[in-house]
Amino acid sequence: MADARRIMKFLDPKVLKNINGIEVKARMLVDGMYASRHRCPDYGASVEFVDHRDYVQGDDPRSIDWKMLARTEKYYIKRFEMESNMDVTCLLDVSGSMGYVTDDRNRLTKLEYASYLAASLAFLMGKQQDAAGLITFDTKMRDFLPPKQGQRHLFSILSCLNNIQAGGETDLEDVLKLVAQRLTRRGLVVLISDCYGNAERVIDGFKHVAGRGQEILVFHIVDDDEINFPFDTLTSFKDLESGQQVLSDPLFQRKNYIDRFERFRDEIEEGVAGFGADYRFASTSDPIEILLRDYLLYRKERYK
Repeated sequence: MADARRIMKFLDPKVLKNINGIEVKARMLVDGMYASRHRCPDYGASVEFVDHRDYVQGDDPRSIDWKMLARTEKYYIKRFEMESNMDVTCLLDVSGSMGYVTDDRNRLTKLEYASYLAASLAFLMGKQQDAAGLITFDTKMRDFLPPKQGQRHLFSILSCLNNIQAGGETDLEDVLKLVAQRLTRRGLVVLISDCYGNAERVIDGFKHVAGRGQEILVFHIVDDDEINFPFDTLTSFKDLESGQQVLSDPLFQRKNYIDRFERFRDEIEEGVAGFGADYRFASTSDPIEILLRDYLLYRKERYK
């Protein structure tokens, strides 16, 4: 019982209550065979009529459009757009910078915040009979749970989230290129990361994923301290990925830091939007249930 509660740690009832009843719609046609609510580029039996084709020997007579036969005296087959399940793969950054611990002990680390997001999305995918997957990464892919359906797979994702720890450097560009090769079915790729690194290289990685027909959603997660830079005394700042330390006067450096941070954020957002992907910026002080609910409602309205 204790193990079950530990595994379910990142399924917050407050978050699940706020997203209850909201579906994640596919923006593009998806591939697959399972019944769900997304359009598929293959033809099959469904409620949405597409067009006609000529009848050929061996076709199911039940597919014949008898009204067309009466009008044209020719046999035509009705074709419908087959519905399919959607793959949703969360890419979770587990590098050292995601483990930043603030003086405010009531605030989650970026990795904890990201894990709640990933767990909630996986739960939602399972509830709407879609396939959830999880990839954790730093300089390379660490865990790879391909998108699948079912409660057992959900427990595997939750167990993985419960066991990860932040550490190491990041190479987001190379990881995204590898992800583009590994995910063979089109679907939704959700990156949850602080996007630490060179903005141009990060955007180049996104392009590889988008170029393989994947839809992309970026949750750019940062800590409040990274936004507001609240330090006011001589401080030794340590890079949590490289280990490098710098002694600096934050009052002197504050404006320069905030200007550079905002430029970096703008570069990521503009780069992501440049190829039609969705972008959401969030601080670890933002309620997760509000962030996720607002995005899902936006998506539902945009892609209905």
